Amino acid sequence: MTDLGPTTVAAPPTPSLKAGAGASRPARIALGVLTRIGWLLVVVWAAVSLTFILSRVVPADPARLAAGLQAGPEQVAEVRALLGLDQPLLKQYIDYLGGIATLDFGDSIQTRGPVLDDLLKALPATLELVLVAFTIYAIVGITLGVLWAVRPRGILSRLIGFGTIIGAAVPVFWLGLVLQVFLASKLGWFPISGRMNYNDFGVADVTGFTTIDALLAGNLSAFGDALWHLVLPVTALVASQLAVATRLMRTSMAQQLRRPYVRVARARGSSELRVVVVDALRNALNPVVTMLGMQFGWLLAGTILVEVVFSWPGLGLYAFNAFRTFDYNPILAITIVTTVTFVVVNELVGLIYPILDPRLKEDR
Repeated sequence: MTDLGPTTVAAPPTPSLKAGAGASRPARIALGVLTRIGWLLVVVWAAVSLTFILSRVVPADPARLAAGLQAGPEQVAEVRALLGLDQPLLKQYIDYLGGIATLDFGDSIQTRGPVLDDLLKALPATLELVLVAFTIYAIVGITLGVLWAVRPRGILSRLIGFGTIIGAAVPVFWLGLVLQVFLASKLGWFPISGRMNYNDFGVADVTGFTTIDALLAGNLSAFGDALWHLVLPVTALVASQLAVATRLMRTSMAQQLRRPYVRVARARGSSELRVVVVDALRNALNPVVTMLGMQFGWLLAGTILVEVVFSWPGLGLYAFNAFRTFDYNPILAITIVTTVTFVVVNELVGLIYPILDPRLKEDR
């Protein structure tokens, strides 16, 4: 009898631990989108809940502030009932969550109008400032970081290193004041505060973005004035954050330039420009893109000081006035807007990864 050797029994297939692994690609994509939306709602709910509780436990009395310091006890009680502050805390919380679901953020104490209207009026000014600053910040930061990595020694690298240290060390409000004093007040090169005045140029307020509205009207003088008003606040924002992008880009780029594939590309006769821009830069951008997504959120939140210094009529100035008068409805609304923007931008960053590194598509 012939010995056939040990019998080999095929092991059963190991079930994949990845959620939705057996589903079709459209189903996995839909599941991923629903999961991301679910986490977005959880983060927003947590931020809203924490801010709501803090606004109710601080010593200041919102009803007293809304009624005025000279108001009597009966007037304060009437305002408290009008604002719903006489209800149990749980009912206030549930009512507020219900209002948020319908985009009803309540009324503002300082403007006496719906908070949503105030947000829609102030949001374009902040978005215009942040988008312009972020675009310049990303381009300049990546460019300086690449130059620093390619030429790690010499006058250029020293100037970049010294400039990033100064930018990181100087407070953004102080830098804004210095720019105002020297470039606006003394030299008169730039407007000292505010935005382009629509009425001065006869431009219609269509989008709330002064640059876009000026272009839509075909008014180049208004467009130039809108850009001129942006120069100082954008400079203050970019200079205060530039060190982060520049130093991270330099570190990431330097690591890629030491990789074997770069040496192989050079040995094959590829030009230095192609090696740096096409081969190394694409791989070096991954950690920088992550940081840029977070920095966008920080820029949105960090505009408060810049908008106050330059009297920029955006969310930052609106938030500052709300904090100063303890106007808690705008405070909660701005918290929601900032949180949602921060989370959405970071989710968009996750969608950019497969473009920079196609290998990541396998995990999606």
